[in-house]
Amino acid sequence: MTDRPTSGVSRRGLLTGLLAGGAAAAAAPLVAPAIAGAADPPRPTPATPNAFTFFSDPDLNFQALFMVGASGYGAAEAGEVLTTFDRVHERGDSYVAFYEEFLREGRRLRELGDRWRARGQRASAKSAYLRSAMYLDQPLFYALATSRPTRAHEGALYREMERSWALAASQAGPSWKQVKIPYGSTTLPGWLLTADGAGRRSRRPTIILNNGSDAQNIDMWVYGGAAALERGWNALIFEGPGQGANLFLRNIVFRPDWEQVITPVVDFLRARPEVDRRRIALAGQSFGGYLVQRAAAYEHRLAGVVADPGAIDCFVSWSSSLPRAMLELLAAGRKAEFDGYWAEAQKEFSPQMRFQLAKRSEIYGSGSFYDRMKLASQFRLTPAESRRITSPTAILSPAQEQFFPGQPEEAYKRLTVKRKALIRFTAAEGAQFHCEPMAPQLRNERVYDWLERNLQPTK
Repeated sequence: MTDRPTSGVSRRGLLTGLLAGGAAAAAAPLVAPAIAGAADPPRPTPATPNAFTFFSDPDLNFQALFMVGASGYGAAEAGEVLTTFDRVHERGDSYVAFYEEFLREGRRLRELGDRWRARGQRASAKSAYLRSAMYLDQPLFYALATSRPTRAHEGALYREMERSWALAASQAGPSWKQVKIPYGSTTLPGWLLTADGAGRRSRRPTIILNNGSDAQNIDMWVYGGAAALERGWNALIFEGPGQGANLFLRNIVFRPDWEQVITPVVDFLRARPEVDRRRIALAGQSFGGYLVQRAAAYEHRLAGVVADPGAIDCFVSWSSSLPRAMLELLAAGRKAEFDGYWAEAQKEFSPQMRFQLAKRSEIYGSGSFYDRMKLASQFRLTPAESRRITSPTAILSPAQEQFFPGQPEEAYKRLTVKRKALIRFTAAEGAQFHCEPMAPQLRNERVYDWLERNLQPTK
């Protein structure tokens, strides 16, 4: 076998390309119109340094940005978050310290919420539980970096985090409903958040909030749920294959033909009395930016689609980093040689890299690395599929996109639907990086403003 991996190849290539926690070049200009119309987008300009640095480790820092940004929707408190960062700093900025300190903070907020709930102080209890869910989301993310890197450990942490979310919902009253969406021979778990007054006599536009590969229900509250209610919309937050309870409790992995997931979701919503069946939109965050485009290519009952970002090739972070010989073996179906090659390469990996690889590949199952990569390689949208999209579609493109640089612009160019937009976010606005972690309010303003102007009711 030739082109054996070396220490330099495995460390540099896999760490900076595969894991992408802040290592890629910018994909969008720093200063540009917020929304581009039919014209081609301007050429990219160089990125500026990260203005928001809480941790020197890019992965920890990226996680940190989302929590600070979540304070805009009551899913975090800046003082609590920054004080917890200080405790992590005191312990050396390790993944385990991050895990332990946010586990402690999340449990403290849940206990606080319990006290408020016992006193009948519903608003305070809901607030504490929302923050608890966000903080407990962090140890769930880093479970595989601990001394117990197991699915059982992830499952226990998921249950704890989800309990805080469910307790927050219980304090919100009947407008937050836990639902089960028929899906083949089973169901998908979800939460239907309804606008005040929504009912049989007041059907509202409804947005399906489609998560990506590692965020949870509390994250989708920040990325569209709260904003939908502010605007009189309903919002459905759900967990599909490879997400949330389906991954951590049921070992159900991702699937590339996401229309098989969204079509049952649309069927479910169209039968609900609170929902205007002609005005159902779909928005995907992170990996969900690919998933919603794939779904919209085949499910044409959507009144609008938003992809944040406009990912079209989710295998690129792997294909651009794996040694060429491994990619050739994968393409040739030579499983034994591929896995042997991988076993050799892993000898050079640090504990940090082992965690990152385990975390990024767990959505593809627990089989061999060949099996996981074979499934991962299917998450690519063809130009023909892009042309099949008939719903009004907005493609989001943040400056300095780390995971899918350049793909939002290509996704926008491919679209043939008349109502389309490329919505840019810039560093000058503090909205750079994948999914605009420090600017969820600005992000939601532009998303819902665009949807309200361009929603095209279906039959």
